[in-house]
Amino acid sequence: MAYELVKTKNISKTFGKVQALDKISITVHEKEIVGLVGDNGAGKSTLIKILSGTLKADSGEFYFKNKHVTIKNPKD
Repeated sequence: MAYELVKTKNISKTFGKVQALDKISITVHEKEIVGLVGDNGAGKSTLIKILSGTLKADSGEFYFKNKHVTIKNPKD
């Protein structure tokens, strides 16, 4: 059975009064291929920028290989 490679819990992000992400939780397992799709303005790019460390989430938790991590910048 494949283990959880990346997991997010309740990721939220706002830009002023615009709620870009509202409590997004995802899990990607080892060797899994995932497509991220949605309408324009749905928050796809915002989520990827947060996962890559380009943007900071307002709230939520990140896990990598079942260990809690903090993503502050792209190096993380």
